[in-house]
Amino acid sequence: MKDQKAQTYHTHPLGQVIIDQLSRHISNDYIFLDLPYYTNIGDTLIWKGTEDFLAQTNANCLYKASIETYIKPDIANDVIILFQGGGNFGDIWRRHTEHVIQVLNDFPDNPAIILPQTVHYNSSEILKSDAQIISAHKNLTICTRDTNSYELVNNNFKVKDVLLLPDMAFCINNSLFNKHSKASTKASLFFKRKDVEIAEYDFHKYITEPNPEQKEWPSMDKQLPAATALILLSILRKRLPNADILKCITDWYAINLLMPYLLKIGIRFISSYKKVYSTRLHGAILAILLKKQVVFFDNSYGKNSSFYYSWLKESDNVKFIDKEA
Repeated sequence: MKDQKAQTYHTHPLGQVIIDQLSRHISNDYIFLDLPYYTNIGDTLIWKGTEDFLAQTNANCLYKASIETYIKPDIANDVIILFQGGGNFGDIWRRHTEHVIQVLNDFPDNPAIILPQTVHYNSSEILKSDAQIISAHKNLTICTRDTNSYELVNNNFKVKDVLLLPDMAFCINNSLFNKHSKASTKASLFFKRKDVEIAEYDFHKYITEPNPEQKEWPSMDKQLPAATALILLSILRKRLPNADILKCITDWYAINLLMPYLLKIGIRFISSYKKVYSTRLHGAILAILLKKQVVFFDNSYGKNSSFYYSWLKESDNVKFIDKEA
């Protein structure tokens, strides 16, 4: 039995949905890929929730890597390949889907599971091509985290199984929030993303508090020294592709230093506000996990609305603002 199992494990009810449906699919040892060695705290929350979920299984992790540090491991055919979940399956954040395709080609016989993903394609041609290539793997389970993604995958991908599950961040052990939360001394946060996924709203029409603080993740508002060091390691390793020691250093640094640091600053950030207006899915999810009042806006292609209507529409403390006509 793993040491972690001696700890008391309490999670959100949506985390229990994942435990009930996904645990039976983790029957063998596994490798865990596409880890987010970057400063998006939302993806770090997904990573942490996945680690807490996996700690409750009887399986052992044999290998971990990001896209940048991945080196094809020597594993038996019954070892499960797990891919980090999130909102990057499709043609917007392309490198993640290309990595999935690469690894599935590396291991055509191993069982593989793509953990809960929002799946979105702007290009029907890329969708058709990806579906054909990925469907060639005969032992793949794709977990989707909203009903739109579930229908898209079911209609286009011919894989072993398709599951509909919440986001893996809901599996985070509540003890982490108790450890890092701060007193809620500030009234409201307007959590506004700055990338290609931002949707057009007259946001302030829906913000009732005067002068809310408008911010992004603290890890994105300014470049963190910890993240800078990791980026430099990754660049150096690309220039010295045979320097496996740098790969090991990068993995150790991201797993043991960067990940815990990002979780701490993310929880402290959200916990300090009484109410959160969020354009980011994981801004809303972390606020929900911290029991805040949440007003939730859609992103550019409907990821947030689809997740809300799949899992959160019965939540008393979450109000969703549909896109304006």
